[in-house]
Amino acid sequence: MLDLSLFKPNSTVAVAISGGMDSVCLLHLLLDLSSSFPITVKAINIDHGIREKTSERDSLFVKELCSSLGVTLYYKKVDSPSFAEKNCLSLEEGARILRYNAFYDAINSGFCDVVATAHHSSDNAETILFNLFRGCSVKGATGINRVSPDGKIIRPLLIASKKQIEEYVKNNSLEFVTDETNYDNSFSRNFIRLDLFPLIKSRFPEFESSIARFSEILDKEDRFLDSLALKSLIKISDFEYSIPKKTDDAIFSRTAVMVLKTLGIKKDYEKQHIDRLISLKSERNGVMVDLPLSVKATSDYDAVTIYKEVGDKPFSPKLFALGEYYLCGKKMTFEKTDFPTLGDGNLYFDLEKIPPTATLRTRADGDYFIKFGGKRKKLKDYLIDKKIPLRKRDSLLLIADGKNILLICGIEISDLIKVDKNTINVIKCITE
Repeated sequence: MLDLSLFKPNSTVAVAISGGMDSVCLLHLLLDLSSSFPITVKAINIDHGIREKTSERDSLFVKELCSSLGVTLYYKKVDSPSFAEKNCLSLEEGARILRYNAFYDAINSGFCDVVATAHHSSDNAETILFNLFRGCSVKGATGINRVSPDGKIIRPLLIASKKQIEEYVKNNSLEFVTDETNYDNSFSRNFIRLDLFPLIKSRFPEFESSIARFSEILDKEDRFLDSLALKSLIKISDFEYSIPKKTDDAIFSRTAVMVLKTLGIKKDYEKQHIDRLISLKSERNGVMVDLPLSVKATSDYDAVTIYKEVGDKPFSPKLFALGEYYLCGKKMTFEKTDFPTLGDGNLYFDLEKIPPTATLRTRADGDYFIKFGGKRKKLKDYLIDKKIPLRKRDSLLLIADGKNILLICGIEISDLIKVDKNTINVIKCITE
């Protein structure tokens, strides 16, 4: 019944136990396993604050059970109804978030290495149908993962059926408690399990196994598509990512979802947001879209860039001097060096060619730039030629002599300050 591949020798596994049949079964199975396999078994119980007296009763049952078995228990009580209301979540979702937060609290405190939940194949089928009814993507139809992405949550009973669990509990005369909310079909998952499952089984008795095979196939394909999506992603910084416009819509959508989640939009995005991002592929440069949680996206020449703005104070103009400067989440450093290192991505210039009145500032109307070769060009036109996105032009740190721009940090130096055979002091400009 257990997926033994999920257990690492000499690790501490905490069973997420509610007192119900499934989690009691898992606790006993792991205790049996620990007699022949080097793991330490503990337990974790969360009182979700939903059922008042009966919830307390269940937690008391768990405490007494763990005490009788000599199992160390981690207990926590949370207020799921208040949390769900405050964050505009369903009660189910609010309780799930708080539950998993508690799991990670236990792990991070050193109580255990991993948490084992008692999800089984029927739960997996229920989750897949629930996700399909809500209009999920391929990822949603892969069901419950055997292991969380970080490896901290494992589900060793996922290969077992509910019937196998019931038989094990009966054969071993195990006591458990029943959560009465499991029979309230006003909850969507309960409706699927209580009303739909019996009807489906009457026509398709092995439907749970069929759904499991379906989810395994999708999971392999999903991971392959994720690998393609990652290849198309260009990371500019922790707050900014670009996706080439030539990316196929199917991979583009998947990549966009990855970026949104990385930027903090875990569940607040909708299909309309993804469709709007796709539409940016055909928009002119500079067209922008607002997304949830202060995330924005823009059409940047050959790519769509998704980013979260980093709040910085306006940069006050100052006389140029060596040292470190910060603007819009970037650090610019001017320091002396012995000689230029070609191809390292930094800019080098001759300190003696910088006038004493030169300032560090951002761009202004009328600025111009003298390129290598001595040709003068409006700074605006030069930045367009270099395909610098419109939204980034005001966050470029410049060395300016009046309207004459001598250096654009991270991009280029003017012909007027280039290093030559007579240079005495070479300055390196590093942009991070």
